[in-house]
Amino acid sequence: MERMPATGIPTVGDEVMKTVMLGAVSALALTVSSAAFAQSTSTVNQSNTGNSAVVNQVPSDTGSASLVNQSGAGNSANVNQSDDGTNFSGGSIPPASDSTIDQTGDGNIANVTQTTSININPNVSDVNQSGNMNTADVVQLDDENSSTIDQSSDGNVASVTQGDATLALSDASWGNTSTVNQAGTGGHSATVSQLAQGNSSSVDQLGDADSASVLQTGNDNGSTVLQTGTADVANVTQSGDFNTSDVVQDGENVLATVNQSGNGNTSLIDQTSPGGIRPIDSAAYVSQAGDGNTSNVFQRANQGYAEVLQNGTNSNALVMNYGNRSVAYVWQLSGDDNSATIEQRAEDSDAFAYQTGSRNTASIVQREDSPPTENFSAAIYQYGDDNMSSIDQDGDNHVAVNEQGGDFNESTILQTGSGSYAGVGQYGDNNDSDVTQSGSGQYALVLQYGSDNLSSVNQSGNNNAAYVAQTSNGDISTVLQSGSFNTASVTQ
Repeated sequence: MERMPATGIPTVGDEVMKTVMLGAVSALALTVSSAAFAQSTSTVNQSNTGNSAVVNQVPSDTGSASLVNQSGAGNSANVNQSDDGTNFSGGSIPPASDSTIDQTGDGNIANVTQTTSININPNVSDVNQSGNMNTADVVQLDDENSSTIDQSSDGNVASVTQGDATLALSDASWGNTSTVNQAGTGGHSATVSQLAQGNSSSVDQLGDADSASVLQTGNDNGSTVLQTGTADVANVTQSGDFNTSDVVQDGENVLATVNQSGNGNTSLIDQTSPGGIRPIDSAAYVSQAGDGNTSNVFQRANQGYAEVLQNGTNSNALVMNYGNRSVAYVWQLSGDDNSATIEQRAEDSDAFAYQTGSRNTASIVQREDSPPTENFSAAIYQYGDDNMSSIDQDGDNHVAVNEQGGDFNESTILQTGSGSYAGVGQYGDNNDSDVTQSGSGQYALVLQYGSDNLSSVNQSGNNNAAYVAQTSNGDISTVLQSGSFNTASVTQ
């Protein structure tokens, strides 16, 4: 959101006239006993010089109340409230727009517009600006919306839009709640757009120059953003229904992006520094186009990247991106009830878990070494159902790949030492592979195309190589290598 221009704001010393425009709620209208105006109330209290308040409460069969209290110099408040009293049925309780603006400080701007299309319950807007040169803009286009903006530091910008003019005609954009709290050292930007119904958004910006954008076009979604870092950015888009998104940021120049177009999904992005070392220049991206998925991303890395794509149903993803300059991907593109976990404490490493079947489990662990020279690479591909794959890497410079295209397969790869490669491909059913590598420079390749096969490769020492290919059913292969420069080849 671009900051609203501050041109034309009166300052101390300017010879300007304080303006109070009450439109339909003039002094005469407030004293006349009229069905159309009896419930409109406006109170304006301005101290010092250069203040401007414009209140325009459109007459209807309802009641609007506006209280503007400005202490300081160069403040400006604009309130426009409109109700649809002609739609009221006999004996009903009319909706009442209620706006409270309290500005203490210099050069603040607050704009509130409340338009009710269907007569159910009141709209409420509360703006409190105690800092300097803050801007708040609230637009509520349907009933039962609630907005609170609290700006206690300087130079903040907050914009809240609740309801959609077209959807309001069919009573489909009501009941939204938004809270924006901007404190810390200031310079924050928050934009909240709630264009459907029953959505909830909370933005707390307590750091320095943070930015948050929340767009809710679906129904009954919940979003929370907590920013206590420096120049952190959070973007949340919820176009599905019944989704929940939580973003917590205490880094420096970190980015969190959440896109929930499915229904009933849950996402957490945590970019904080519980150990006292805040993440810097890292990014996390979560997209949930399926239904009932859960994603949890914890990012402590500098210049790290974490990505979760969930297009299936009822799947779980857990990513711990702790190593500097490491990247982690979880792609659950189809299928149901898949689970993937990536734990990266190693630096300069990459991990990829790809799942399109159902009820698959993937686990990748990349451990920290001292000094940190890990540089690992691990990938798991699971296309079938009910498969299990595990990769555990310790030491440095390992590569591990596991691909499972059948059903009920199980693979385990454990690498310690340095510079080893392990590749496992299982394309039948009920196969089991176990690869353990220690030492340095080991190479293992296991391919199982049949069913009910069992393979075990254990390598210690240096520069050993093992090749296993099992194409029939019910075969068993065991390779044990110690020492150096050994080669084993098994074909069944």
